[in-house]
Amino acid sequence: MSLTHAILPPLHSCLGSTYSWPLGNVFDSYPFSIHRPGSRHEPGYIILSVDANTAMICVRATRCEGTASISGGSCRSCLELGLLIDIVRSRASQPFGKKLTARLSRNQLEQKLVSVSKQLKNEQLKKSDHFKCLKRARKRVKTHQEFFDLISTNIIPGIYRLLAHAKTAGWSIERTIEMALKALHGEHHPRNYTDFEKDLAILIYELGGGAALYALNKAPIMLPSRHAIADIRRSHSLRITVGDVEIVEIMENIEMLLRNTPVGKQGRVLITLSQDEVAGDGRLCYLPDTDKIGGLCEHAMAELESLKMGSDLTSVKAAAKAIREDRVHVGKEFSVAAFARQAESDYGAKPALLMPTCKKSGWKFGAKNLQKLLQAWKLSPYGAAMHGDVKSIASDGDGGRRAAMYLICMHHKLNKDDDPELWELLKDLVGLNLFTGDDGLTQLYDPKHMDKHLFHLSPRYGLTETGILINDVVINKTLIAGWLERMTGHDWSDESIHALLNPKDPQDVPRAIKLLCLVAELRMSVDSTEFTPAELKTYRALCLLGEIFDAMLEPFINPTLSLSEQLISLVKFAHLICAMYIKHESAFISPQLYGDLQCMVKNVIFTIAHSEILNPYLKVFLCLLGDDIFRKYPWLERRARRLKMVRSRDVDHLTPDVFEGDLTGASCNILACQKAGVAAAKAILETYGCDIDFDAQFEPEDCDLMRPKGGKYPGVSKEVDRSMPDDSGPVETDGDSSQLSDVAEILKFDAETALRTEKAARDADVAARPEGHSIWIKIDGDERKTVHKKSILRTVMDPTFDIDSAKSHDRLLRIRCYSVGGDHFDRTAAKLHSNINDEHLLKLHGLFATLVAFDTSRVALAVLQCTLIKTTNKHPPTYLDSAPVAEIALPGTHYEVAGQVLSLVPFTSSPDVLDWAWTTDFIEFDSVKAKQAAADSVTRMRHLTVAASVEEILNVTVSDSATPPEKTWVFSDTQMEKMRSTLLERAQEEEVRLKIPVYGAIRKGRYPYEATISDAPSPKDSHRKCRIYSKNVAAQDRQNHVGTHILRSMSGVQEDELVSSLGGLQLSMRLLRTVHDSWWMHYRYSQRQ
Repeated sequence: MSLTHAILPPLHSCLGSTYSWPLGNVFDSYPFSIHRPGSRHEPGYIILSVDANTAMICVRATRCEGTASISGGSCRSCLELGLLIDIVRSRASQPFGKKLTARLSRNQLEQKLVSVSKQLKNEQLKKSDHFKCLKRARKRVKTHQEFFDLISTNIIPGIYRLLAHAKTAGWSIERTIEMALKALHGEHHPRNYTDFEKDLAILIYELGGGAALYALNKAPIMLPSRHAIADIRRSHSLRITVGDVEIVEIMENIEMLLRNTPVGKQGRVLITLSQDEVAGDGRLCYLPDTDKIGGLCEHAMAELESLKMGSDLTSVKAAAKAIREDRVHVGKEFSVAAFARQAESDYGAKPALLMPTCKKSGWKFGAKNLQKLLQAWKLSPYGAAMHGDVKSIASDGDGGRRAAMYLICMHHKLNKDDDPELWELLKDLVGLNLFTGDDGLTQLYDPKHMDKHLFHLSPRYGLTETGILINDVVINKTLIAGWLERMTGHDWSDESIHALLNPKDPQDVPRAIKLLCLVAELRMSVDSTEFTPAELKTYRALCLLGEIFDAMLEPFINPTLSLSEQLISLVKFAHLICAMYIKHESAFISPQLYGDLQCMVKNVIFTIAHSEILNPYLKVFLCLLGDDIFRKYPWLERRARRLKMVRSRDVDHLTPDVFEGDLTGASCNILACQKAGVAAAKAILETYGCDIDFDAQFEPEDCDLMRPKGGKYPGVSKEVDRSMPDDSGPVETDGDSSQLSDVAEILKFDAETALRTEKAARDADVAARPEGHSIWIKIDGDERKTVHKKSILRTVMDPTFDIDSAKSHDRLLRIRCYSVGGDHFDRTAAKLHSNINDEHLLKLHGLFATLVAFDTSRVALAVLQCTLIKTTNKHPPTYLDSAPVAEIALPGTHYEVAGQVLSLVPFTSSPDVLDWAWTTDFIEFDSVKAKQAAADSVTRMRHLTVAASVEEILNVTVSDSATPPEKTWVFSDTQMEKMRSTLLERAQEEEVRLKIPVYGAIRKGRYPYEATISDAPSPKDSHRKCRIYSKNVAAQDRQNHVGTHILRSMSGVQEDELVSSLGGLQLSMRLLRTVHDSWWMHYRYSQRQ
């Protein structure tokens, strides 16, 4: 084998590689420590030499091959060290940072040493300051502790407000303590009030008045004072009317309040014009805008030459003289007229008229002002054009304003040509009064005021003496108190019932509603199975009254009802009170209140119809009683778990979001609801024996719900309205020629002409005094004696002078917290008769006998059901539910008893025995002063007051028998002669005879109690002559014949052929038994053989 030998190049030793080091001195900037043996940071090469002058380093790779192909050259490994050199150079050029000491150059080590030295020095300084810091910290802790002790042991006024200011101003703790001490000593008053505090102060002022706000301003809470919130309370500066009402002022107020009121997505809505009075300060004020004297009543324009202060004292002296002479009054109340939107939002009333008033101007003045308000709303661009037309006028039932509202709202009868859409909706409603004002305008009376007036009729004003008549039964306050005690589910006390029936605040609407609801609840809360006939008669009357109250209240206090259900209930209510008014007229409720209630129901029907025409999907709210005072801060309002209007806080908070039923106009069929309401009313009336045919009643053209008997409207009756807590005199509405011309002038009032005249007068006034008027008056022409006009008014009208005597009625006397009313509750009265047995007491519903003079010359015996017992030895008299019989019979007794005369019919229970049965009806008399009146006269006396000296008490009980559906009293004649003799014997004394009650003719019922007893008939002839009337009746027909007389007596049907004979009359004041029948009762009838 042969080998070929190749020729290889010669090999040379590797001399390493040379690199530049551009970081300055190589020995200072290169990290030689990385080449230390055993170093973990060995870069992969070693340094062979360093040239400090040229800044060059010669290095060899740790994996150097040792030989090079070129003489003086380097191996491949050494030639590739450039990348490693660049890495080391880059690290060396950077600050030491967080690099390890073993990888640092000398420069980096020196820098690190300097840095660490500084840190060490700083730490040493900190350590040296430790005790100083600790001392300072202990001092601050002590200061804070002092501040904490200060605020925890002292009540510092406005401390939270002071701390808020300290934070904002950057106070030190020492400064804060200093200011807190000043606040504690009254030297500093923090007034950096928040919006919440201002709103809370306004709320306190509105709810509690100035005294409450003053107390909280001086309290530690330090709420803003009245002066601090004066500007923010007055969001609008309304024009106050002085003298005659001006169209331009009304329009300015409308613009001011409604210009920025959003219309909302529903667009134009129905508008209600509301009127009422509010309390004022009862003093005069200076109005700098117009230079007028504010606070004078409406007569000032006619009685004074000028209402402006002027430049001297002439006007002020003339006003003071007129006030002293009672020609002008200082108004203590303001007549306010406001427009309200019938919508879900922004429904609050916006006042457009504020006028001091003495309420003595008459109805024509009020009617003219209503015309001005209505036409100003039409003329204003922010009125009808923007928000909608006025379709109703609301009031509180004021007597003087009522006649004006009747004139404005009922002078035109609705017909097809004027408003075909409205006519189509209402033409078929039987009994609805179709008289309206312009554009279908109707009148409305506030439901809350109506509740209050019904309350005044019930326990306080109408019932204390004569009571009200319900289904021929007199209901009074004492009687209601006794029936409330019988209610199950109520833990009554004498004091709680007394407080309910005799409220200290006559304006307490929640209490009135509570009482009306309790009367309505009597229908379900009393067991009537053990009642006597008198109690049963009274209970049925109370149940009927409860049905009336329930139908009235339910639509306004039950938020779950739909609009249809509300309308049905109100229609039922209207027909129930109509039936009672037809039967009892003013003995039921006052004519004015009847008219107001019917106007309220009528307005609801028209409002639904108007809403259906305008927008059928708009909600119709019968009452918008809520307000927005708690809307911003809802947590401030105390809310109940269940919303019931009988609670005091809920009456004024039925806001739109409370109602749950469907209230849109499209959901309500007016005709169907009206028929349903009438049917419900008829069913109730039939239940209580008061059947009435409304279709026949309203068949005459002039008869409807507002005037059920035709003729003049009861609402404008001249009788005194006894439903009002203060005396409301008759309304003067005589129809002479001058008044008729005034009416025509009012209805034809032209607002556009009046507006032009008022603007021209204003322009002339400005032109006459282009420089304006001064707020100062020169005294005695002396330039140096100038007094502000406010000071002059305050001095001249000083209440210590005799000016104050001519002020108008003080409305504050009717406001809660300013007056304390109600009868005093005597806690001992209930215990007086607690130890006396019932048989020795005369109680309400008990029976007694007396003598009654009637027809000017006749005297007869009468049996009465007790409806009232009172003592006359005190003022005011005390009303009782019982009295001892022995004390009543004493000569000169201080008891006075009143009752209703029972209507009795005769029958024979056995041969030779004559009995008398109560027909459950009562006798009605004319007043002794009344002349022979027509058959429909309202002069009827149903409630007789009798002196105790001409009374004979009947202690009667109900005889045992099976429980029947109906009961009645039945009297025998066994003690009649003795009873009559006793009363006649007493009447021989002149003092007693003068106390016999005297009345006129009998208007209703069978009285005196008369019957005839004929001779025995032939045994072969079964016919017998009727003891009541001269008619022969067969034996088989006698029972039905007597039943016919009873039915006629109950129905009020007059009999003819009456045989009057007192020769055989025998009466008894003792109850023998109770007779029962499935409908009325079966009377046993037989003739004397």
